[in-house]
Amino acid sequence: MTGRGASRARALLAFAALLVLAPVDGLAQINPWIANDVYDPQEWDSAGPDTATPWLHPPDYKPDQGWGILPPDSALEGGRWHHLTNLTGSWGGARDRLMEHGLAVSLAYFGQFSTNPIGGEHQGGTTWRGDMAAGIFVDLERVAGWHRTYFTATADWKAGTDSLTPAFIGNQLPVQLDNGDDGGATRLVNLALGKQLFDNTAEIVLGRVITGEEFATLRLACTSLNQGICGVPIAAAQSISFPTFPSAVWGGHFKVKPGTRWNAQVGSYLVFPEFRDPSFHGVNFSAPEGSGALTLGQVMYFTGGDETSHPTLPGRYILGGYWDGETVTDVETETPARGTGGVYLMGQQMLFAERPGSDVGLSAWLSLSWAAPNRNQVSNMAAGGLSYQGIVPSRPWDALSFIGAWAGYSADLRDGQRTRGEPVQHGEVLLELNYRLQLAKSFWIQPDVQGIVQPKGRSDINDAIAIGFAVGVVL
Repeated sequence: MTGRGASRARALLAFAALLVLAPVDGLAQINPWIANDVYDPQEWDSAGPDTATPWLHPPDYKPDQGWGILPPDSALEGGRWHHLTNLTGSWGGARDRLMEHGLAVSLAYFGQFSTNPIGGEHQGGTTWRGDMAAGIFVDLERVAGWHRTYFTATADWKAGTDSLTPAFIGNQLPVQLDNGDDGGATRLVNLALGKQLFDNTAEIVLGRVITGEEFATLRLACTSLNQGICGVPIAAAQSISFPTFPSAVWGGHFKVKPGTRWNAQVGSYLVFPEFRDPSFHGVNFSAPEGSGALTLGQVMYFTGGDETSHPTLPGRYILGGYWDGETVTDVETETPARGTGGVYLMGQQMLFAERPGSDVGLSAWLSLSWAAPNRNQVSNMAAGGLSYQGIVPSRPWDALSFIGAWAGYSADLRDGQRTRGEPVQHGEVLLELNYRLQLAKSFWIQPDVQGIVQPKGRSDINDAIAIGFAVGVVL
């Protein structure tokens, strides 16, 4: 066996051993605002569940939490701490009174440690990435009498530390938080207004928003800690200016749900190649040269739901497509070109429930996507996974998850690389096992291990293993 083959064999054997020996847990969220519930949109006050956009509403909150884990009226008394939706509680009742008047304030912290003891461009890297998000949510029906109208403003701060993928592994699908802001960044994220229409069968949202929280997204994909998978596991997010958390752009969507089984939505967003630049701090409201409209449409079909009318297990299936009108690069000739597009098909389905209506059980998800090969470095992507919530009977909130993904590079890109004498990129494979330990509704820890085969689709980069954990706290 060659040295290269032996290196790959050692990496795969080590990863296989870790799959067997790793601790057991699952449900992840790169974006602190992604709700724990993987099937139902977040509701708040007058929001209707059929068309509600989750990020327009605060994370799950329960009143009468005292001061949470803090004195003088700690919810730790009586063993209630594990029911806390916010570690700082109700601020002695002040938070409850604000909610009654239509105003919610939320803070969340996400931290992620990762190291690559095997493989990558530079073996042995160790990094910690921290993310603090804050949001104000206003129910304008309560504040001003505007029926089912909502406003939100959110901001995000990231510490100035390295991310393992660009600094050490060099692969395509980031194993850790990575937004091109290793120097640290403070950003305005959402600044948006939403209104539900026609007796809660339609919704319109306008403002500074994140495309990847409205289109091509599956909550069950965020059982993964890998940022290339969580939220938007499609080829477009790997190649074009596709906004994902925390990088927002101007735009909006219109969604309609005329029946109980399906909805449809369209949206358009102003994008340009440098929209993620941390020096803009999320407040670059201009349309620089090369800008274009990223326009998307998708249809979602639902299974399951109410036990009497839909006795089947819950699931959702999405078919969508997009056109990006910005200036991009022809991947073969490396010359400027205008526009590119693609399609995606994805779904998540509960396969087994321990009892009717229970969240405890096994669920699966899958995403397949194609992007035009002449304009996208990654032209094909497949990702999917299995997650068992409550695999430990005494811990029904925990989950064990296994995720796999393949990012296939464009044939046009390879033609250009051969012509230029560059390393040729084929496909990158990622495998991940993690266990989410939900210590309280507002606090979780998630150890994970990720194996990367052929990083960035190149045979000259050693296969790698990344080991780490994440913590999440809602304050």
